[in-house]
Amino acid sequence: MARFLRKWLPCLFHIIQFRSESIMKAEVETETETVPDQEASVEIEDRSARERILDAARKAFSQNGYFGTSIRQISNLCGLKQPSIYHHFDSKENLFRNALISSHQEMMDFINSRTGSGKDLAEDVIQVFHTFMDFHKDRRGALHLLGNLIYSAPDNLRDEYAEMYGPEMTGVIERMFKKWDPDNSQEELKICINHTLTAYLIELSVRDRGREDESLTQALRCVNYILRIEPR
Repeated sequence: MARFLRKWLPCLFHIIQFRSESIMKAEVETETETVPDQEASVEIEDRSARERILDAARKAFSQNGYFGTSIRQISNLCGLKQPSIYHHFDSKENLFRNALISSHQEMMDFINSRTGSGKDLAEDVIQVFHTFMDFHKDRRGALHLLGNLIYSAPDNLRDEYAEMYGPEMTGVIERMFKKWDPDNSQEELKICINHTLTAYLIELSVRDRGREDESLTQALRCVNYILRIEPR
């Protein structure tokens, strides 16, 4: 599956880079840093600063790419000085890695917390497709942002993502089949549905707003057809 993702991810993110419009415009927010008196306040402020840095990094990297983004630009975006950024992230590469992984994790937390409650395999699989749609609508631009981040990543970080985190996207389907088919007797069906899910995510990433339901309908037609085929 990792080999499959390495093959398709660059295609996906080339499409996203080519067709997606400016999804998130950088907004410079001026905030006054305070010096809290209590340890709890320090922890809250520290977490807040980290999130501000990550949010600014996601926007800058997705718009300008890895090599076109500087720590100075991120500093201007988040309103924190460069030493503060290096305090939380010791290098630009580490900041990019955290921005990418946190975006991915947000998506997977959403998906994993809302799937797996079906009464049979078909219901669980269909629920996965609906949940990715829910995420796409609830977090407008998130799939585009994640795609742009990966597309602009240096080769080593893209390979790292494809190897370590990319399989989690189709791993949701793996989990459903493991639940209902522990002997892996329907592996061919699982492979077909995973390919359908990958194509579906590509479609969601580039589909014009207002036409997402058409993508879901087409994907579910494929799923329903696949699940009616008895494995030989």
